[in-house]
Amino acid sequence: MPDRATPRSRKVTVRDVAAEAGVSIATASRALAGQASVDPELVRRVLRASADLGYRANALARALRTQRTDTIGMVVPSISNPYFIAAIEAVELVLAESDRSLLLCDAREDATVEAGRIDLLVHRMVDGLIVVPVATEASAPALEAAAQELPVVQFDRFVDAVPTDFVGSDNTVGVRACVDHLRRRGARRIAFVGAQPTTSTAAERLRAFRDCVGVEDCPDRWLLLGDFSARWGREAARSLLEGEGLPDAIVCGADVIAVALVAELRSAGVTVPEQVAIVSYDDSTLGALTVPPLTSVRQPIEDMAREAVRLLDHRRERADAAVRKSVFPPALVVRGSTR
Repeated sequence: MPDRATPRSRKVTVRDVAAEAGVSIATASRALAGQASVDPELVRRVLRASADLGYRANALARALRTQRTDTIGMVVPSISNPYFIAAIEAVELVLAESDRSLLLCDAREDATVEAGRIDLLVHRMVDGLIVVPVATEASAPALEAAAQELPVVQFDRFVDAVPTDFVGSDNTVGVRACVDHLRRRGARRIAFVGAQPTTSTAAERLRAFRDCVGVEDCPDRWLLLGDFSARWGREAARSLLEGEGLPDAIVCGADVIAVALVAELRSAGVTVPEQVAIVSYDDSTLGALTVPPLTSVRQPIEDMAREAVRLLDHRRERADAAVRKSVFPPALVVRGSTR
């Protein structure tokens, strides 16, 4: 039994816990593993001894024994995007309900970096992966390889060529709500500032906008495509300011674009929404703090996170289950940028 009067020179083991509790090593192991076959009184003695001795289970040994690490890996394109921060927080909260942890990786908007991060998490023996793909085509090989090793859920964006479970929101419904709202307030000439259609979200939002707004209401000079970044928002605003006349309204593909675009317009003396109304996507905390606050499409991120974890657990139990695509309806939150 370890001497409590002096600092321990070695790590406390299950043998030490068993001796302290007065039980066999096998009983101590079963009690610490939470097996129902152990008498409740013995479990209490083992747990008390474990706490008294400062015992910490060997996570690697337990993982090898149970084939579980109680960790989920998540890879996002960029942790600088407020929408992805919200998604990370939502997933972590869901996992905490079952005492599981999240291992997070930032792909830095680079498919090569993303592939390395995915491979790292697979080799860390995570129980499943939640991935927001960087690109529709470039992300496919790494996703496909991972899906052969463990459960994978694509989140928010999807790579069609890799048939994994998917959780996202209906981009067509969201963009249509934006355009309908602008038209109700009298806007006729509507511009779109989004990202190049190299991801499913960018492609769907662009396609939905084109379907809702005719060529007459949005000439080519008001269809600006870059990436999901503040830098692009500023560049797009300058391009609009240098053109021949401003549109009545602008639909932005993401809040991170819209926040910078509004700031650039205001610095040039353009009033929002009096001269140009702005509608965006994601309803991030950043958008709610702009002047004026952004009207934006809210995605049910908490529900999406819960569904992603549920699908991972289901796939772990039934690897041969049919692929599931869960698409949630978004909602437009009206604020000062269109009032």
